[in-house]
This record gives sequence, C-alpha cells and structure tokens, in this order.
Amino acid sequence: MNTKIVLNCAVALTAILTMVSCQKTDEEAPTVCTPEASANSVLADEIEAMAGDHVDIEDVFCDNEGLSQVRYDIHNAAGHAHEGEEDEHDHGLTLHSGTDWEILETQSLSGTEVEVDFHVDIPNTARGIWDVVVSVVDEEGNVASDYITKLHIENDYIPEFTLISVGGTDPSGWHGEPVWTAGTDVNITGTVSDSDGIASSVLEFIDEATEAVLWEVELAPTGETEFAFDETVSVPMDLAGECHFEMKAVDSAGNETETGFHVEVE
Repeated sequence: MNTKIVLNCAVALTAILTMVSCQKTDEEAPTVCTPEASANSVLADEIEAMAGDHVDIEDVFCDNEGLSQVRYDIHNAAGHAHEGEEDEHDHGLTLHSGTDWEILETQSLSGTEVEVDFHVDIPNTARGIWDVVVSVVDEEGNVASDYITKLHIENDYIPEFTLISVGGTDPSGWHGEPVWTAGTDVNITGTVSDSDGIASSVLEFIDEATEAVLWEVELAPTGETEFAFDETVSVPMDLAGECHFEMKAVDSAGNETETGFHVEVE
C-alpha cells in the first residue's frame, strides 16, 4: 500500500478520535432535588416573609456528573410575567412598595449533591410580591430550566393602602390593567393605615410619558391609625396612553410608603 495513503488515513483516524474524545458526553441538566419541598424551598408555591426580618431559601441541588454553580435572582414581580406564568393582574391587584430592592447572586457548587441555605435579608421598605428565580448549571455547562416561585412580603413598618373600589369595581378581581376613558371621572375609595398614626398622605394621577401630575389631592388623616378616603379623579379630555395612579403616605414615626397601579387611558 502507498505509504502516503497510509499516513493520510492515520492522520484522518487520529483527527476523528480526537473529535470524539472532545465531544460533550454529559447532556443531563442539573435539578433541584429537595426531598420534600419545605415552606422556604424554590419548589414551594410561595415563600412568606416579613419586612425587616430575613428568610432562608433552603434547597438541595443534584447532577449526575458534577455541579458548577447556582444563581439567585430576586426581583419585584410587578409589571411582567415569566415564561409559563400568568400576569400578576390575572389574580387581582397587588400593591407593591420598595420595588427597587433586588438581589442577583451566584454561588459556586461542587459534587453531585449540594445543600444550599441562601440567606436573604428583607428591607423594611418592601411590601408585595417578588419573583425568586433559581438557575443551576453543571460542570459540562448544562443549564436547567429556571425554577421560579413567589416571595410574598408582609410589612408592619410602613403605612398600608387598601383599595376598596376603583371606578365601581373591586381591584381584587381585576384581570389586566384598568382602562379609563378620557374626559370621564373615576371614583376611588379605600383606606390608609399605620399603627403609629398617619402624619400625611397624598394621591396623584400621573402621565407616564411626561411625568406631569394631572390630578392631586392631599388627604387629612391628622394622626389617625386608619383613614378612609373617597376621591374622584378627573381624567383630562385630551389624554391618551400609559398613566400611573400613585398613593403616598408618611406615618408619625417618619416611615414612608409609595405604591399604586398602572392605568391605560383611551
């Protein structure tokens, strides 16, 4: 046989064997393998927490070959939905406060099974629903589908608004953002409460495009621990687009809250 042909065949065989040896052999994604989903597992439907306290998110991560890292992404759930989730308004309005608080942290893992206790300090300015998104990667780079649960934060520090009726409807039954008609009046009733007493409070209707305050009223709670309001918003005739109804309050101890909801004006 021609020596040149033999050499060429040998080189080709070596290249093939090299390619095969370098091919990815582990294609199995890691998992959350917590034996029984506890109240503080990412596998739970919801994790409950109190503002000013902490919560430990406890889970076990597994992989057939070897784990690499886990990432925790905690952010406010208002205004968006993750793949496979329903929009938050499909279950009625949730009033959020302290929405700028978020966590993004990655931890290195090793071995085929690792238990992680992720400690989260909850600020005393937060109230509402946050998304907890956990992403796991193994040594081969296989990425599991995100594990997502809700972090429901209650708050005893800051004033709390409760809406009873908006435009004649109960916000707890809303499906999607409310739509208001330009040139109409919208009646809003509710309460603002705080154990330290309400020092001041204001309601505002704002055009999101220009940040202009289109309507405003100052409430007069005079230190009451619960103050009921019944106000009517006049929607300008020439208004169209995205707006925001804001509610602000300060209690007698100086704790502040700011919350509200989006409105589409047609």
